[in-house]
Amino acid sequence: MIPLFAQLKSFLYFIKRCGCGREQSKLIFKYLSCSLFDEYDDLIHLDHAMNWLSYAQDFHKSDAGVAAIYYFKSGWQGSYPETSGYIVGTYFSYADMTGDISFIKRAIEIGDWEISIQANNGGIYSDLSFRNIAPFNTGQVILGWCLLFERTGERRFLDAAIRAGDYLVSIQENDGTWILGSYCGARTYEARVDWALLRLAKLTDQEVYRVTAINNLRWIVSKQKENGWFECCGFNNELPITHTIIYTVRGLLECFLTDEYAVKEFDLLSSVRKTIDSLCIVADTQHVKGIPGMLPRAYDEKWNGTLSDSCLTGNAQFAVLLYRFSHLVEDNKKYLVTADKVLSAIKKTQVINSPIKDICGAIPGSYPIYRGYVSNGYPNWAAKFIADALMMKIGFAERIFVRS
Repeated sequence: MIPLFAQLKSFLYFIKRCGCGREQSKLIFKYLSCSLFDEYDDLIHLDHAMNWLSYAQDFHKSDAGVAAIYYFKSGWQGSYPETSGYIVGTYFSYADMTGDISFIKRAIEIGDWEISIQANNGGIYSDLSFRNIAPFNTGQVILGWCLLFERTGERRFLDAAIRAGDYLVSIQENDGTWILGSYCGARTYEARVDWALLRLAKLTDQEVYRVTAINNLRWIVSKQKENGWFECCGFNNELPITHTIIYTVRGLLECFLTDEYAVKEFDLLSSVRKTIDSLCIVADTQHVKGIPGMLPRAYDEKWNGTLSDSCLTGNAQFAVLLYRFSHLVEDNKKYLVTADKVLSAIKKTQVINSPIKDICGAIPGSYPIYRGYVSNGYPNWAAKFIADALMMKIGFAERIFVRS
């Protein structure tokens, strides 16, 4: 899309949704000129992100899920089961860090809502309107239910996770992948589903979940090239973007940390390091709009990025991954330096202290906002992952990490 046309669309959508005024004029000028906002203390950015997630959860009064995206064009989308499932971990971590127990209550409400909409076969609907049951989405809700069971001891959460796990076992293909209900065929980012199944295996001592995860992991590692790039990692036939790349690698890392013995045949730490090291080089050499830490959205198999825009969700996930990996290795200086640089760039895209509640504290899907991933929108998972990254940076010495 021609940038000027894309900018005009963003301008019209913004005015339609947010109205006119001094605050609106300042914001739309920043967006269209690709300017950045001021950077504040990490806690200020964290609190704003969490307040926005609360606002997104409260927006739809009919359920306890977190609204998926706020778009300039169409406003708030419905509550999203997949990402609500892993926002549970963010809520618990924030409650632990701040002592604000209202977020524990919010996490439990999400878990109970997910149970209320669970399909009869145990799967999780990717969209409550179209009723498609997606393996990936099911795995992300399992992560939330497992944590809820661990933290509350309430059996209903484990029972729901077991039903979902049994569904994933029942539909796995012979080569270890999942095709039925998937967005675009077998994908490496199902590593996060394997993470969920390994956690479930730990809680239930049921070997079938462990075997199912290992079968998929074997397929995933076969898709990685020596330089860390993955085949079958993008949406449809598109090049992989940071969002799906880090889904894959974070999933592999957490599989290793969840059950090191079960996955020892794959040498997952080496797989993770390959990708991380390549992306650290990208972070040093390829800057969208010349901004340090603003990574390209998508990459070819030689890690050449598309420099026209950046996926802010993927960037936040990358920072989380770097902090998490830095807990495990002694030579972590370059990883921490890169994480801080990436996180700083994202913070400068967040609106702070704005009276426009729909966007105050949110993270856009893309930079510039008018093109790329979830353009002209603010996905709840972007706010989730920057909150995770900020908590892990603030609590790095205490080895704080977010469990989903």
